[in-house]
Amino acid sequence: MKKILTLFVLSFALLYSSLLAEESTFSGQAKSLFLTIEEIPQKVYVGQVFPIKIKAIVANNKIDAMNTTFLGASGVDVINPQNPWERSVDNTYYNTFYFKINSKTAIMPRLNVALIQQQEPVESEALALTLPSQLIQLKMDPFFSNVIAQSLTINKYKTTTFDGKNVIVVLEIETTGANLKDFKLSGIAKSGIDSFSETGTSQKIYYYAIVPNYQKSFDFTYFDLPTNKFNKITLPMVIESDEVSTQLGLNPKESIFEFYKSVAYGALSFIFFIVLIKRRKWYYLIISLVFLGLYFFDQNPLNNVKLKNNSSVMILPTERSTVFFTSSKILDVEKLGERENYIKILLPDGKIGWTTRENISKN
Repeated sequence: MKKILTLFVLSFALLYSSLLAEESTFSGQAKSLFLTIEEIPQKVYVGQVFPIKIKAIVANNKIDAMNTTFLGASGVDVINPQNPWERSVDNTYYNTFYFKINSKTAIMPRLNVALIQQQEPVESEALALTLPSQLIQLKMDPFFSNVIAQSLTINKYKTTTFDGKNVIVVLEIETTGANLKDFKLSGIAKSGIDSFSETGTSQKIYYYAIVPNYQKSFDFTYFDLPTNKFNKITLPMVIESDEVSTQLGLNPKESIFEFYKSVAYGALSFIFFIVLIKRRKWYYLIISLVFLGLYFFDQNPLNNVKLKNNSSVMILPTERSTVFFTSSKILDVEKLGERENYIKILLPDGKIGWTTRENISKN
């Protein structure tokens, strides 16, 4: 009997110790948070954005929120660290976090989730994330844009004159399941992402590149995940002169029609002045003065304005557009057009850009 009682006491002690080990360090209550990895891709390329789906079981109906943090990462970007948890059934929550591995020596972060009740953490749990079983470094490609995508589409593009030697190419690129923020082409002196937007797994950018005007096509590649190969995009360089476009347009003063029109006004004014001298009729003077006035009006002196000191000139008429020039002094410029709060100007060096209205003053 004594031996049976001893075994009972020992068993009870072991059970009690096990329960203590499961208790939370925050509130003294039994553990109620359990994390597991639900889905992780087996093969990932360096630079690729990929998802990891996490499952959380929360045996606590009184929590107000779940806070997520990532610790200890090296060579890894967490794309959406504050993505909210979605509740399913039976106190089960799911979350899909996106990551981008930047090198083969990367270390995945440790995921930490804290349960919040009345603005205070009551329990936390950590989960070590591991690298996919296959981590592949892509081979070098001279035209590679650094983009790895499920799909990539050029919605539209435009090529217009930038100055006497260069044109500017502006592309609207849309992707799914991609690292579109990394879009970059080598061998281009001036280029960049002008704007970026994101909706779910879809991303969109406006990308600009200033290239020599003798270049016949604009070429780049991206890595297509469904086919596991590089896809090449080739866009013919056709210079457009649409002044209504939000992109840069041609300088209207360089239009051949504008040139011949000015010559015609000047020539007609001179011809009627010669006729006036020969025939001495007053209406020839009026006609000559009319054509002379049209000639000077066509030169558009009213569009000569000043660009204030420390004014930024941008590629596109948008708030976050790339600045390619900042004035170090007051400059005489020509107003070519306007769109909402932006003025298109011709700089003294022949370049065309956009600036805000407050940067412009009358002569």
